[in-house]
Amino acid sequence: EFLSLRLVDGNDCAGRLEVFYNGTWGSICSNRMSQITAMTVCKHLNCGDGGEIATDFKYGRGSGPTWLDHIECTEQHSFLWQCRSDPWDPQSCDNRAEETHISCTGRKEATTPAIFVECPNSTSCSDREKLRVIGGDHGCSGRVEIWHQGSWGTVCDDSWDMADANVVCRQLGCGPAVSALSEAAFGEGTGPIWLEKVHCKGTELSFWDCPAKPLFGKACDHKEDAAVVCSGYSLLGHLIIFLLLHFHSDLPRRPATESTRMSMPVIICIILGALLCMVLAILAGQIRSARARQR
Repeated sequence: EFLSLRLVDGNDCAGRLEVFYNGTWGSICSNRMSQITAMTVCKHLNCGDGGEIATDFKYGRGSGPTWLDHIECTEQHSFLWQCRSDPWDPQSCDNRAEETHISCTGRKEATTPAIFVECPNSTSCSDREKLRVIGGDHGCSGRVEIWHQGSWGTVCDDSWDMADANVVCRQLGCGPAVSALSEAAFGEGTGPIWLEKVHCKGTELSFWDCPAKPLFGKACDHKEDAAVVCSGYSLLGHLIIFLLLHFHSDLPRRPATESTRMSMPVIICIILGALLCMVLAILAGQIRSARARQR
């Protein structure tokens, strides 16, 4: 589950600080929290560059878990996920009086569509548009980056393997993966590191269907950015190229007849039909799995 951040019981830029983790909204404790951390929260929420910790507790008390404590940000941080903290714990605060209340100096622009936070290029986007590879020679190799919370960020290479790379390459339309690379093989990223410990099976249709752990704190740095090298062609592309080469090599050796002219489109139709059946079978399996999880 991806992380999210909000201020509640006040307005968009003032209130009790809560984080969404493990499917549940919960509070953040204020122990060791400095004004720099409050300012980082405000920048993260697009509420200006200034903010302070409110001490009057006028935004009430939370009722869910208290997920985090001892968060320490520096002036170089633009997102709360980049800051150091204690590990996740649903009972991080000793009592509700330690919950964090923040007031930011700025206000969110009402004219900015909220969907732009979720889509890098337009008001509506697909999973494909939220995934890219950077730093390679072409669009099918490079450092893996995902779009989240209004920013491109990288993926930590912990447990990164060929199953993960195959899902990325397939989603990008780049055919099977050739290699799954670690240790910033295509250079270090500069934004947030959104995920670690990705565990794809290799059969997922989307990278977002893979189990993963959201990164918080200093468990990973950009020296561990994950990368992929894809074959660059889809399975269909390989088959079509093979057929074209095969029939091209046959043409000079025998005169063209009506049967040979018809054989190419017929075979391509058969291949397309087989691929369509495979896709439908995979989709049926995904639907059955989703229904089973709902039960």
